Amino acid sequence: KLNKMYHNNSIIRSINFIYNSIFKYLNNISIDLEDDGDKETLKRLNSQNSKGLGTVWLLNLKRLYKIFIKNNYDEKKYHFLDVGCGNGIPLIYAYKRFKFKSYSGFDFEKKYVENSKKNLKSSIKNKCIINIFHQNAKNYILHENKPFFIFMFNPFNKLIMKKFLENNIKILIKNKSVIAYCNCIELEEIKNFCNNITFIKKYKLALIRF
Repeated sequence: KLNKMYHNNSIIRSINFIYNSIFKYLNNISIDLEDDGDKETLKRLNSQNSKGLGTVWLLNLKRLYKIFIKNNYDEKKYHFLDVGCGNGIPLIYAYKRFKFKSYSGFDFEKKYVENSKKNLKSSIKNKCIINIFHQNAKNYILHENKPFFIFMFNPFNKLIMKKFLENNIKILIKNKSVIAYCNCIELEEIKNFCNNITFIKKYKLALIRF
């Protein structure tokens, strides 16, 4: 269940909001889900997601990354993949702060893919290779020879989560990939595929190690 004491704590929410705001300001990011204003798109997408859409608290992505490192993974061998990348802010944050082998993200809403590309162009001046593309998670197959650090901010509902895992479970196990899951509402579905999970109840975070 959602840790309401944490998520409803005004001080904690303020700290996370300020952290996100400073990062967006310093990196010239102007397009965010909360500021989008397209209520019809959000309403339509929310019907296919487990929870209302929004940008992840970047401090929570940082916490998951630290757990990953503490478990003796070599980030330079892993490929960062943002599943349901929204407007690309966590993807840009990861590129700026971490040292993964590559960075990519996808979303099944074309508008958000374009917004991600706009944010990427305005925030990263030097030449970088970040692949942002349009895709539906229920049909997506991971590269069979790449270990992934898969970031998810509760991007979709139980049925799509199940389909994504069914399609990719052999690849995830083969390459010892991990899923870094924020606001992990569909964690019970993941447990049907993997039980090697570090769960941080206070922040509702989980690192799933295949």
